[in-house]
Amino acid sequence: MKNVFGLFLLMFVLLCSSSVQVVAADDDIYDSLQESIEDSWNEGMDELKNLDSIPMKGPLSERILRGIANVFYKHMSSIKGWSLFIGILSVGIGVFIAVTAKLNKKMRRFAITCFIITIPSLLIFMVFGIAKLVSMFMV
Repeated sequence: MKNVFGLFLLMFVLLCSSSVQVVAADDDIYDSLQESIEDSWNEGMDELKNLDSIPMKGPLSERILRGIANVFYKHMSSIKGWSLFIGILSVGIGVFIAVTAKLNKKMRRFAITCFIITIPSLLIFMVFGIAKLVSMFMV
């Protein structure tokens, strides 16, 4: 009886230790995948930072649009980064004003149209519009 119990105990220990090793191997795969993703991201961002500005050529109207796109391209990452914060802040302020100004309909209408609809719409238009404008002139 003791031999059977000892055999089961030995099998249980072996199975538990092998499953731990499999989990550790899976973690190694995920760690290497995460490192490769981070490396690719950093290389891509370095390439974007090292790119020259958009070349200026063509007629006057095209050069003006290229100049605008070039200015936006230089500041695109900061504009995209701040737009989410500004949008959430704007919606929060608009909801706060709309909730607190229940009796003042003009103030409530202003809060809804300006802070909740207009500012976030402009931010969405700017972020996606900048990306589209810049992509038209990239070589």
